[in-house]
This record gives sequence, C-alpha cells and structure tokens, in this order.
Amino acid sequence: MKEGGKLQKIETGVFYILSGIVVLYIAVELIELIYQFGKALIVMDDTTDRLLITKEQTALVIPVFFNVLIAIELIDTFNIYIREHSIKVQSILLIGLIAIGRKLLVLDIGHSDGVQNIGVASIIIALALGYYLLKRPEVNTGD
Repeated sequence: MKEGGKLQKIETGVFYILSGIVVLYIAVELIELIYQFGKALIVMDDTTDRLLITKEQTALVIPVFFNVLIAIELIDTFNIYIREHSIKVQSILLIGLIAIGRKLLVLDIGHSDGVQNIGVASIIIALALGYYLLKRPEVNTGD
C-alpha cells in the first residue's frame, strides 16, 4: 500500500472520530436545550412582565441553540472534506458568522470595554465581507 493511501485512511478515520464526537456533543446540547427551555416554561416568574420565559432564561437557552447550529455546520464541513478532500471557505465563514452571532447575544455591550466592542465589530465586518465576496455573482465586464 502506498504511503499516501495510508495517510488518507488515517485522515479519514480521524475525521470520522471527530464527527462522532461532534454528534455526541450535539446530543448533549440538545438535551441541555430541552432541559433549559422546559425549565424556563415550568418555572413561572411573577416579577417580570414577560408571558413565558424571562430574559435571563432566554440568555441560557439561546447560546445552547447556537452551539447546536455551529456543531451541525462543523459536521457538514467534515463531510464535505471527507467526500471532496477540500474545505470550503464559505463553510468556515458561515461557522464564524454563527459563532459571532452567538457571542453578540451573550455579550453585555454596556459593560464591556470599547476595545472589545471594536474587536467584535471588526470580526463581524471581516466575516460578512468575506462571505459577501464569496457569494456575490460574478460581474460580466466584457459585454
């Protein structure tokens, strides 16, 4: 067997192991999401004007939801790599956008320093611009 074939089999095996770990992570996060959401619905808080779920409870549920989305995108990226042996930059940018969206939901902008806010804004701009440049239709200048 050629050396490249062994390396490719090892690489594929590692990606299958990583995918399995991510699937287990998704299962754990789904259980956590169901638990947190169910607990938020069962435990009524009369001190708030919200009907079912308080802001604090939402702050516990939404990040877990985004964790599941990120993990699903990682599995998709692994699968594409196993099939095509290339990583799509678009997938990586999408994972980054989801992750920064999650960060924005849990970030208390009022209590964070300006440098951190500028850093988060820079990451958002860079990821969004990169995604836009990949997704934009090609402009025909020869017509």
